[in-house]
Amino acid sequence: MRWLLQVVAILIVTAMVAAAQQNDVNAAADSSLKYQISATLTDYCPVERTLPLHEVMFDFHNKSCSARRHVAERKTPTLPNGPLYTNVHIAGYQLIDWSEGHPSPSTRNTAKVEISKTATTLSAAGWLEKATCTEGSKGDVLAEDTFWQAKVVPEVQLIEDVEQEETAVIAELVPPQTTAVLQLSATCGSDRPQQLRYSVAPIVDGVAQAPVYNDELKAHETAHESGLDGGAASIHSQWSSLPSKGASELSITINGKGVKEPANSPAP
Repeated sequence: MRWLLQVVAILIVTAMVAAAQQNDVNAAADSSLKYQISATLTDYCPVERTLPLHEVMFDFHNKSCSARRHVAERKTPTLPNGPLYTNVHIAGYQLIDWSEGHPSPSTRNTAKVEISKTATTLSAAGWLEKATCTEGSKGDVLAEDTFWQAKVVPEVQLIEDVEQEETAVIAELVPPQTTAVLQLSATCGSDRPQQLRYSVAPIVDGVAQAPVYNDELKAHETAHESGLDGGAASIHSQWSSLPSKGASELSITINGKGVKEPANSPAP
């Protein structure tokens, strides 16, 4: 009877060991088939900016001893220009010092000149009183001319579309699942074309390894298919927009064998 109990005990232990080994094999097989998908969306956000431009100078003189002079001049500064700028316009200006101790505008004798602006120009217009003159044997002689001088720094306002990288969206692809769908959203939902980068990394013992595949999709690219793991598997990606502004959906399908475990992955 004792030998029968010993045989039963040996059979139970053997079955338990075999089951544990099979579980380890299954776990290793499952780990080689799991993937982590990471997707990062890049959008553009409008930012309002106020920027100083290069200074412009108005310099009016009157050397007449007998008459007031009316003056007017228009300046057209070079405004920022580029595909990321919109609503560019002159919003204001600042007068700056002509020289130390002589604030702008710098004047001599009597003058009245005013500065005005449009969305693209600065103008100065007004009048200068006659110059300071003395009497000479042949008439008036110029002693000092009348002048009005100003250095002006235009200030421009614009809307700049600034690149905004959203927080990565992560999903796992676990057998028997073959497709992962990632919901993406943009903070600003600009009308400019978005960009999307994504990576595929194997999960070994619950830890995501280095990516085995990286790709970048252009704005709402309908489909993209590539080989994975030397052709042992294929990856199919599709990026499409959703009805809500700034929202999109990335679908990743992986068919075929799972990727091989990295050489430096821990032994099961």
